[in-house]
Amino acid sequence: MNSAQRIEAAISGEQPDCVPVAPYMGNYGARLAGVPIDRYCTSGKLMAEAQYRAWQICTQDVLVAQSDNYYIAEGFGLQVEHHTDGTPTARAPLIENLQDILSLRVPDPRKDGRMPVYLEAIDRLHGMLDGQAIVRAPGTGPFSLAGHLLGTQVFLTRLGLLELEADEKSEIALTDLLQLTTHALIVFARACLDAGARIIQAGDSLASSDMISPGMYRRWALPFERSFFDAVNGACREYNAFSLLHICGDNSRILAEMADTGAMIVEIDSKIRLDFASRTIGDRVCLMGNLDPTTVLLQGSADSVEKAARQAIEDAGERSVFILGSGCEVPPDTPLQNMKSMIRVARQTRYASRHD
Repeated sequence: MNSAQRIEAAISGEQPDCVPVAPYMGNYGARLAGVPIDRYCTSGKLMAEAQYRAWQICTQDVLVAQSDNYYIAEGFGLQVEHHTDGTPTARAPLIENLQDILSLRVPDPRKDGRMPVYLEAIDRLHGMLDGQAIVRAPGTGPFSLAGHLLGTQVFLTRLGLLELEADEKSEIALTDLLQLTTHALIVFARACLDAGARIIQAGDSLASSDMISPGMYRRWALPFERSFFDAVNGACREYNAFSLLHICGDNSRILAEMADTGAMIVEIDSKIRLDFASRTIGDRVCLMGNLDPTTVLLQGSADSVEKAARQAIEDAGERSVFILGSGCEVPPDTPLQNMKSMIRVARQTRYASRHD
């Protein structure tokens, strides 16, 4: 099997030849290829070349056209500040008052913000790989994108106040905002599929249980994540592509709901034990994860990474619907030998030998 076939088999519930491996190597790919991150995140050509070079070095099964979180928000008009060899940061929230939500319009991913940068990178990678491996698109989740536009503190405060006291006008405005961000993510995801992505995603980390209560997640994030996957899964089947949900943090209390969103892949953070995740989700979706990006990949040794990777595969259990990954984005300064150790363990773990 090549990498694309291996990933397809795992997500479809078939048996791949070995454990697929897909660490989230966005800015790490830039660093490995020697491309400054501020140039990487503003050039589709450089992003594609860097990711392709990183793939040649590491031979992971999935390449990701990813750098930062603001490319869709910029399409709405959010202003960002760029930093030397770093990712952009927001200068200020785009809207200050809830009534300003009415002035927002869904941006065109082919023209607005830096979405065209990511679409170009996906298109170039799709052509360069020629079916050998899979390209994963970025995708800021509806809840997280709403926080970018209104400002994270204001957004979460407004939601918290609604938990204490009903306010119909605020509830309507925030619901409108989340419907808008969901629509924007759907439009961007479809453009990514057109460009050649085989995995599209909602990366909704502001909806983490480390940030909001499970009750708030079920009220304010889950319905919009479901709307996203309901809208894109048909297109995924048309393109022989797959949908993914990632939420950072210890989401043990909402893990079952994450699997119920309709996502074909649930990527979990290192804060959740894989054996618990496997028991909770079962074979309803493909599970991806979850080596700790900091303490294991960045700060560990090749030997400790090998041990952690073997433990992750063991914890995932006797399931072919599993992809070994990082719990979140791989830090740019992670030692190359650590990444190679992780990928080598996956390549050496053959399913036939696991079932002997």
